[in-house]
Amino acid sequence: MAITVVALCGSPRRGGNTDLMTDAFLEGARSEGAEVEKFFLDEMNIRPIGPVGDDFAMRDDIRSDDDARMVLERMAAANIVVYASPVYWQGVSAQLKCLIDRQSAYYMAPWLREGMEGCGIFAITAYGAPTEDQSHWVLDPIKVWARNFKARYLGDMAVNAARLGQVAEMDGVLEEAREKGAAAVRAMRGD
Repeated sequence: MAITVVALCGSPRRGGNTDLMTDAFLEGARSEGAEVEKFFLDEMNIRPIGPVGDDFAMRDDIRSDDDARMVLERMAAANIVVYASPVYWQGVSAQLKCLIDRQSAYYMAPWLREGMEGCGIFAITAYGAPTEDQSHWVLDPIKVWARNFKARYLGDMAVNAARLGQVAEMDGVLEEAREKGAAAVRAMRGD
């Protein structure tokens, strides 16, 4: 069975720490034979959620003319979804949050719920706080998203790095990301 991996990179900086770790994770997944696809959300047309109504079963995405539905469909078809975001003011980036909020319009749609159930979820984050680990601001919500969809949380990677591309200079960080990508694929295959 070919494993498919979809990565949602919420960093606004190409070559940033989150972006580099995501690429390394995908290299590791590819080394295990996975088919990989990365969405650099900052360069996509994904608008914030509009009014969807109070009845989950009757929700409608009034902004479905942008890229959000296509990305959500790719997520639902994947075996592994990678949520990657730097920590920005105690949360995920606006780029990733817009996409996640748009899930609300499709929350009860069978294609999304059934597709995400059992899917492997991996989280990647970089934070720049010099004093304490700030990764929980990104990791904790992603764990909740995984539980809501009855997905399988495969793990995470969090690094304290703020300067553009700093993780490429740090011993072992990108290699660890590659190893985690390969391990995620093996876990979903049952190796």
